[in-house]
Amino acid sequence: MFPWEKEQVNHSSNGFDVKSTHAGQKRAYGDSFYEFTVKSDKSEEEVKQYCKEHVRACDLATADYLANERAGGSAEEHFRNHYEFKKRGENEYFYRVTSPSTN
Repeated sequence: MFPWEKEQVNHSSNGFDVKSTHAGQKRAYGDSFYEFTVKSDKSEEEVKQYCKEHVRACDLATADYLANERAGGSAEEHFRNHYEFKKRGENEYFYRVTSPSTN
């Protein structure tokens, strides 16, 4: 295994069905988006915490990121990854991590 390769995580053994629906830029020189559909019988808060720690690690909510941008945050803060988490249906969730473009 190469250093940049990560060992695959078997989310189903942890009680989660995780499907990647998009990974990468949606346009040239744009932000990168990593989007997932997550299904689980666990509570919404447990699913959110699992996504933030194991699906694609991120600890800054998009709402907090945008509030910081409006307040005139630093360049270092501008380039931080941020996540969005939404309930889509019974035991189904949407999780997205956005990586701001550096171009």
